[in-house]
Amino acid sequence: MAKESKEPGESPASRRAGLSDLFGAMESMANYYRTRNADLMKQLTAAVMPTRRISDAFSRQVADTIGLNAMLGDALGPLTQRFRQQWRDTFALIDTLKDRIYPENLRDAEPRLNDLEELLVEEGIPLMWVPGPKVVRALLDAPGAVERRRIIGRRWRGIVTDCESVANSVDHADLLEARSFVLDCVTALRDGHANSAQALAANLLDSLMHAHFEKDDRVKLTSNKKGKAKFDLNDYEVRVALTFAPIWCAYAEYWSHKGDPIPRMFARHASAHGVSRFQYSRINAVYGLMLATSVMKFFDVELEQEGA
Repeated sequence: MAKESKEPGESPASRRAGLSDLFGAMESMANYYRTRNADLMKQLTAAVMPTRRISDAFSRQVADTIGLNAMLGDALGPLTQRFRQQWRDTFALIDTLKDRIYPENLRDAEPRLNDLEELLVEEGIPLMWVPGPKVVRALLDAPGAVERRRIIGRRWRGIVTDCESVANSVDHADLLEARSFVLDCVTALRDGHANSAQALAANLLDSLMHAHFEKDDRVKLTSNKKGKAKFDLNDYEVRVALTFAPIWCAYAEYWSHKGDPIPRMFARHASAHGVSRFQYSRINAVYGLMLATSVMKFFDVELEQEGA
């Protein structure tokens, strides 16, 4: 978290809130309600079955009146009310969990854990606060990484507007300068200055990480070394995991003096030390802007909660 906070992922509470635990809890909750609903259906069947044993004469008699409907309503009313309340409580609990975990752009998307690992860790696509819900849906529905990158390339104008909207919602005093630089990136992209936007976004991202994390925390979140373990979403509190997994991806190890090839995907180190037409592009500038915006908004929320 911020500099005075504990190291991300080290507290027991953070580990209990890991994504696998969360998705497992939601599955357990679903199984619980399946069992409860099965019990309710058994009770419903028990209430309905005796009506099949009503004599033909009596059936004909009551069928001609509204009495049968009233009788069934009285018999089944308490059960249907309980059934309705169970589902109402279930959906309310799920909505509360989603509101606590996801920002607005993700609440209707319902991403699966393997989707998150693929997009955040493998492809470095931020999903927290930006892009907007329509782009998020398109990214989750896309068949693979190539198509997802194309979607970001095609929809760059809307994504830039999403970043602008989120930036304008940032109001903590410690982030006002960063907000102005994010808005400078927005302006640069709209004016056709993608190279300037990418350079500024990459350096702003690094500045945010240095300003708001202690060294050990920052190194842990950005240590993307070749041959080393990948970022594990379960090592962190949920919002930390979802926000900083793509940051870890963007900090992929790059050493020009070792002859490392310049990556095509947005990379912070390559943006600083491997300036080339291969690394610098409008689409990578959009990636950089999304990452900087997402991290800035994360700190805005955290600082507001710390001050509450």
